[in-house]
Amino acid sequence: MSVKNLGINVSALWKPDSSAIVVQTSDGGLIFFTIDTRAADTECYMLEDAKNSRRESDELFVKEAVPYISMVPTTSILVQGGITCLEALRDNVMVAATSGIIQRIQWDGSVDDSLTIVLDRVPFSVDFPQSKKSYLSNASSVHVVDLEYSFLLGGFSLVLSNGRGALMTANHFEFRPESVQCVWVPSEPCAFTCTAVNHKYRLMAFGCANAQGALYCIEDQTEGIQLTHRLQLLDKDCPDMMAACGPVEDLNWTPDGCAIAMIWKKGGFAIWSVFGALITFCLTLVHEGVSRSVSALDWGTEGYTMWVADPKVVFMYNFTKSALSVNNCSTNRMYVLLQGDNSVMLNTGDRVVAQPHGSSSASGREAQHKLFSNKAWMVVQLPHRYMATNWPLRYTVVDADAEYIAVAGRYGIAFYHIAVRKWKTFSNDTAEQLFVVTGGLLWWRDFVICGCSNTKTKTHEVRFYSKTRALDHSSAVVWKSEAPVITMNAFQNMLIIFSADSRLTLCEMDRKAGDVPTIVINVLQIISTENICPHPYCVVSVDLTPVRTETGQKKHTGIREAESLLINVSGRLWIIQRDSSDPYKDVPADESVVTTSNVIPLLLSSCVETIWVHPSTISSKEKPQLCEALWMFCGAHGMKVWMPLFTKDGTRRNAFLSRRVMLPVWLKSVPLCVQFDEAMIHGADSDLLYESGLDNKESDELPAFIVNRTSEVYLPQVLRQLLRRNLGTHAEEIAQTCTKLPYFNHSLELLLHQVLEEEGTSSAPIPDPLLPSVVDFVQAISKYLASLPVFLQTIAHCARKSDIALWPRLFAEAGEPTDLFQQCLNSGRLDIAASFLIVLNGTLGVGPVRKQAGALLEKARAAGDVELIAESARFLRALEMEEQETYRRTPEMTPSAKSPTIHPHPGPENMDLGNPISPQGALTFKYGSVVKQNSLADVGLSGGNKAALKKANSVPFNNPESVDGRSMSVVAAPDPTGLITTATGVQSVDRRNSESFNYLPDNSSILRYSPGTSVTSRNGWSRRRRFPGYAHAVEQV
Repeated sequence: MSVKNLGINVSALWKPDSSAIVVQTSDGGLIFFTIDTRAADTECYMLEDAKNSRRESDELFVKEAVPYISMVPTTSILVQGGITCLEALRDNVMVAATSGIIQRIQWDGSVDDSLTIVLDRVPFSVDFPQSKKSYLSNASSVHVVDLEYSFLLGGFSLVLSNGRGALMTANHFEFRPESVQCVWVPSEPCAFTCTAVNHKYRLMAFGCANAQGALYCIEDQTEGIQLTHRLQLLDKDCPDMMAACGPVEDLNWTPDGCAIAMIWKKGGFAIWSVFGALITFCLTLVHEGVSRSVSALDWGTEGYTMWVADPKVVFMYNFTKSALSVNNCSTNRMYVLLQGDNSVMLNTGDRVVAQPHGSSSASGREAQHKLFSNKAWMVVQLPHRYMATNWPLRYTVVDADAEYIAVAGRYGIAFYHIAVRKWKTFSNDTAEQLFVVTGGLLWWRDFVICGCSNTKTKTHEVRFYSKTRALDHSSAVVWKSEAPVITMNAFQNMLIIFSADSRLTLCEMDRKAGDVPTIVINVLQIISTENICPHPYCVVSVDLTPVRTETGQKKHTGIREAESLLINVSGRLWIIQRDSSDPYKDVPADESVVTTSNVIPLLLSSCVETIWVHPSTISSKEKPQLCEALWMFCGAHGMKVWMPLFTKDGTRRNAFLSRRVMLPVWLKSVPLCVQFDEAMIHGADSDLLYESGLDNKESDELPAFIVNRTSEVYLPQVLRQLLRRNLGTHAEEIAQTCTKLPYFNHSLELLLHQVLEEEGTSSAPIPDPLLPSVVDFVQAISKYLASLPVFLQTIAHCARKSDIALWPRLFAEAGEPTDLFQQCLNSGRLDIAASFLIVLNGTLGVGPVRKQAGALLEKARAAGDVELIAESARFLRALEMEEQETYRRTPEMTPSAKSPTIHPHPGPENMDLGNPISPQGALTFKYGSVVKQNSLADVGLSGGNKAALKKANSVPFNNPESVDGRSMSVVAAPDPTGLITTATGVQSVDRRNSESFNYLPDNSSILRYSPGTSVTSRNGWSRRRRFPGYAHAVEQV
């Protein structure tokens, strides 16, 4: 009956507390259902053992039975004009109609017309406070096509039928029509199609008709709406997004608010981080030979699954996410740690290890450092006993030594010892379900710390469990909290706790040894954050760090102390510095005593997703600048590093310079771990694969993803940004601390190559080129490393990696390649000289290059470098062949020269000469001196007549590789009589058919050859080998 009166079902919406459902129909109807849970204790399915079988494994028992619930229809109503979208609130449902009104309907189906919002009566403005308000000019034809509510933004994000976006707010919590006003979202070139709101980061996302996305936030100073970033694929991934993808169909944030998924009308999807870093994408979805046009998108529990649907098929994709997205603690930033719904993936990264004494190479270094790479994932499956009642996995943390992993599901916690591969859980389910982890997990020494809520006493606690003892509540240390714990972190022996009352509690932890190790907690200070935190849910992370803006003036004692608090609030990173004149004092843990910091919070950066600080408690003497830096990941804006400017002894050179500088660093993947001592950043990306069937007509092209660990060296970009800001002295000091890295020379090559490519291929003039500064910088580092040819090696390798058109620009700054080649010879760097020899071959003529190659050959003979001698000889042979080819292709015409005479060959007439496909080009006639007809026999193919080899312009060389190479050159020797003209013949010789190849006897015609053609061998190429007869150096070899 409802189908006939109201139409078919279109969509459904849950009430926020899951106690009711409203269903939208195609004819503008709403059907309300209540969820009856009175019989929830009754199981829907009962598993009974057969008479002759018995279940013994725990996996065969269902720990959580499926409850018996039912949907009871309560009422149905019909909305006049049709429904465009719905939004569920706690007490009512917001219903947008095509007539331009927004109705509020209670969950029992009642309608209060006094709360109905009419768009043509709502004022619109550019920003909140001062902008002039106006009304819609064509309100009768404008209606809401999509809306979503955010309690942290204090309003609704709207998309209107004219393609504009707006934020609808009110100064009354009931949103009465007379108090409602709208603020326009800055217009885009294309119309908006849909919207989604991020509560944690207070962002509004809009999908556009040009297949892109735009994200906006409310600016704190002007309270206006401003663009933060766009969601769009790069040209290398999709040159024309609009043609390939179509308009944006839907947007949806993950439950933790750390990523957003976008689907397009023509099929396919993409996932970005909260501030616009592309995570993965797929442009097509083909199932059963049909390209699917997706229309709906939603995320599963904790964001581990994504559901994509078209009118007939539903696709489900499983995902893993970074542990930092929900548990942003210090130890998780040391490694690449991913978590799924029932598994954990760990990668410890790459390490640079010093080589033991006595194994150093002959290159002159005192100690060699080698890079040990580890790209394999350690996949740990959670125990079935724990996951049967606590699925899905919510929090994961790894200790500083990567020896233990702690996890938390719906209830309780569990430990995993990596070395012995064993799990440690509570002894029974009752003990496990005593507390729920709400504030994350944290490792401190041999204790795991969890912020939790006690399900029995309904109190909020911070619990400490030792990894050396069994998981039991009797050995746990419990500290009571006055409010729910949101997040926490630790630095040295200090613990910082952020609770739901917007207060930061700083505690000191003191470990007491004994038969049962315990911890004593002393509260040091309580700080209120209400002035920078609009809501406790907006806090992403809190950190105690040694970062301080007065780093340059502070005397380094070798011990890193807690100098500042870093608080990430909705992507805005605030710093609260410790007041050195008023150190932390012990205060009682009483809510009436609140000590606030005297230092005003400072905003460091916006759009911050994650931060990294060096985890060591001792200041680094080898790399003080890199290890004291603060790293921030800002999504589409790249990485930012807050670098200190001081020398190794901790003093500042120039008083007018800032103590720190913010530098941008661009990466190719999402960073998950920063290794300060190795100057390397690790992350993870997804390789897209397609699973296709055997039958092309009914094949599936469904995307499959493989998670790979990525690595990037950030040293070249840091040095480049310092040089761009005329901080070359600080760049040199940083580079000098990294010379022991095994990829230091490669970093300099990347620096020079990137600058050369960018400035050399720029179509616009560059007013202040950076290339001269980079060349001078590399030369300065080479002078510092007097025993290593850093400058010569960097220039040579960069030239070989760059396009030949960029060489003039490079050598205009670095010097002439001939001079650099001579420096290599004089300094005995023959391997680098060989690299420059290839560069000289592209810039000089054959004669000068042959001279330089001969000099390199002599140096190689003197040094006894057999490999370089062979390479030099081969290079000289190639020069000779090139010179001969050039000489053959240039006819030497004289008035007395006669036309060449070609005699027919008595061989088979069906020989296929074809077109020349040799990589060396086709052979041509050489007009030169005339030889006797018997010269072929005189010279022969035995190669034993050395005198003939020296006298001939081009002589046959009986190379042992000629038969295997299936090609052979037959050339005539000159004769002073000058009676006839020579011709060069090339035959493709197969060693299996070499017996049938008959050479001409004396006084017979020369082998037939057609100019401009060559005979191809079985491998597809005509290989010609000639011996450079006059190259004396090669003959010596």
